Amino acid sequence: MLIATALAAVFCLLSLTQQRSLISPATAAQQNSKKLRDPAAWGGDHVGKTLPEYMTGSECLFCHREKVGPAWQTNRHRLTVRLPEDEPAAMAALEQDEQTKQFAADVDFVMGGRNRVRYLRRSKAYGKADLLSVACAVEGAEHALEGAATGRWDTTKFADSCAGCHATAVDSELRAFAAVGHDCYSCHGDVDVDHSEDPKLVHLAKARKDSAAVVISICAQCHIRTGKSKSTGLPYPNQFVAGDNLFRDFQADFSDEHLQRLNPGDRHVLENVRDVILQGQTRVTCLSCHDVHGQSNQKHRRVSRSRHLCVTCHFPTGPKSKLKEYEVKSELCEY
Repeated sequence: MLIATALAAVFCLLSLTQQRSLISPATAAQQNSKKLRDPAAWGGDHVGKTLPEYMTGSECLFCHREKVGPAWQTNRHRLTVRLPEDEPAAMAALEQDEQTKQFAADVDFVMGGRNRVRYLRRSKAYGKADLLSVACAVEGAEHALEGAATGRWDTTKFADSCAGCHATAVDSELRAFAAVGHDCYSCHGDVDVDHSEDPKLVHLAKARKDSAAVVISICAQCHIRTGKSKSTGLPYPNQFVAGDNLFRDFQADFSDEHLQRLNPGDRHVLENVRDVILQGQTRVTCLSCHDVHGQSNQKHRRVSRSRHLCVTCHFPTGPKSKLKEYEVKSELCEY
C-alpha cells in the first residue's frame, strides 16, 4: 500500500512538472542531459493581468526629440506598421489591378518588410485592424500581388497572428491594442515619471544595466517567431511588459534538432536566447551587436567571429561583408 501511494505521488509530481514546462519535450530532454537552467525560475509577469497605463511616445519625444526623434521616423521598429504613402509601389500595385483596386481606398496602414507588404484597415471595433488577404511580394523593384482573385478583408487574422509584434499594449483576452506599430512602451515598459531625474528607472537605459535575461526577454517578445503563449496559444506573449520574465509563459523549442531546421535568421535569434536563458551566458545579448535607436551596424562589425552566433551568417574567415547565401522564411508571417 505504501509503495502504491509513493508511486502515485511521484506520478502526480511528474505530471505537474510536465504541465508547467515552458519548453518542448525535446528541449526538456536536452535540459536534463546538460543540466540547463529553468527559464521560468526568475522574475515576474503580467499574464492575465490588466496592462498598466503607460507614457506614450509623444510624451517621451518631448524630451528625447533631439537624439531619438530624427532617427525614430525611419526606425524599423516604428515602421512595423506604417502609412500607405510609405509604400508607394505596393499601393500602386493594389490600385492598378482590376481585381484589387476596390480595396485601395480602404487601406489605412501597411506592414511588412523587404520581401512582402500587407495591407490593413481600421476595424469597426476599437483597437483592432482588418488584414487584407492580398499580399504584395517584393523582389527588387518588382511588386507582384498574390491572392488578387480572392481578395477579402479578414477581421481576425491580425489580432490572432500579428498584433503582438506589430502593435503596442496588446490585450490578449480582448485581442485589442492601444496603438499600431511600436511605441516606446514596447521596449522600455511602464516608465516612472521621475526617470528624468533617475535614468535607472527605465528599462534598457544605459545607467540601469539590465541583466542579460531581461534584455533577451524584451527583444524575444517579438523576435522569436516559432513560439507561443502557453496560457493563450497565441504566437505572441500574454500581457508582456518590459522587465517581465517572458519565459514564465512563452514557450519555445530550443533543441538542437529544432534549431537546425530553422532558417539562419530565426536560428540566430533562438540560439542567443538559449545561450542566455538556459545556459546562463551573460556577455552577449541582442544589444551587444544591434543599436536599435541609432540603426548603426558598428557594434555588429566589432564582434568577434569566433562566437558561434556570428558564423550562422558570416564565414569564419574573409571579409565580414561577404555573407553566406541563405533565405529567411516565416510560416507565421507568411513569406
